[in-house]
Amino acid sequence: MSEFDSALLAAEFEPTPRIVTIGTFDGVHRGHQYLLNLVVDRANAVGSRSTAVTFEPIPAMVLRPEQFPGRISPQAEKLGLIHDHGLDELLTIPFTLELSRVSAESFMAELCRVLTPAEVWVGEAFALGRQRLGDVKVLRAIGEQLGYRLVAVPRLEFDGNVVSSGVIRDAILIGDVARARGLLDRPFRVSGEVIHGAHIGRTLGFPTGNFVPSGDQVMLADGIYASCATLEEEASARPAMTYVGTRPTVNTGERQVETHILDFDGDIYGQLLHVDLIERLRDDAQFDGLDALVAQLRNDETAARKVFVRESVTADN
Repeated sequence: MSEFDSALLAAEFEPTPRIVTIGTFDGVHRGHQYLLNLVVDRANAVGSRSTAVTFEPIPAMVLRPEQFPGRISPQAEKLGLIHDHGLDELLTIPFTLELSRVSAESFMAELCRVLTPAEVWVGEAFALGRQRLGDVKVLRAIGEQLGYRLVAVPRLEFDGNVVSSGVIRDAILIGDVARARGLLDRPFRVSGEVIHGAHIGRTLGFPTGNFVPSGDQVMLADGIYASCATLEEEASARPAMTYVGTRPTVNTGERQVETHILDFDGDIYGQLLHVDLIERLRDDAQFDGLDALVAQLRNDETAARKVFVRESVTADN
């Protein structure tokens, strides 16, 4: 029995017509949000249940691990964001090489057996099944046989850009977190447990909460960022500035995320720290000495505070 079959057998769904959407939903960006909202609205209008179907890990992580730059949102964050849109049900299907070889016809037949969809809503570029042959045209034809109506939703555009996970990953890779923020409708987030470092930041007057970024998340370009930091024990975010890189001036070589929370000097070691990237301030750089580094950090703090004033970011945001 495949993991796909096991997941569906383990899922308990009442035999009632549903409005179903299927997707990878990496990042749960503006386009995904638009689709999810349409599905919820449609289900409410016809008195059906709204159901999202997604895959974990992200298919590209299984099929093209060396070429895939990384996911936008960790699994827990992605599933939480989908849930926040008010769907009645969420089915997460384990994605494996075995599942990638299942035809679109077989996949949809099994899905229909479990979910009994009246309608299936997908993005216009969506495809599933072996060799991604199950595009919108094929899924519509399959629906005519299995009894569901296929609805293809056009891609959303925002600020002159087609909204897609690929475009957002490309923006993150070059550090354009402002563009990513617009396309996501929220800041790109990195998280980790704060670890003890060399305490150099505190010595310089800029204490930081440091963590090693997740290995499966898209790699944020090195540099200094205006950011917002949220501690697991607090509900509100605090203005901060974040360094991403290998700290060439102090020659440590290990890539870390280091966040200096402005106007804060608490002990956060061992806590989970969420960092939302607002805007990139500058590239990473090596300085002639610690005095030059401190002078630049003061300039960075000034620049970050200007960003927060412009973006109306406060400790309550």
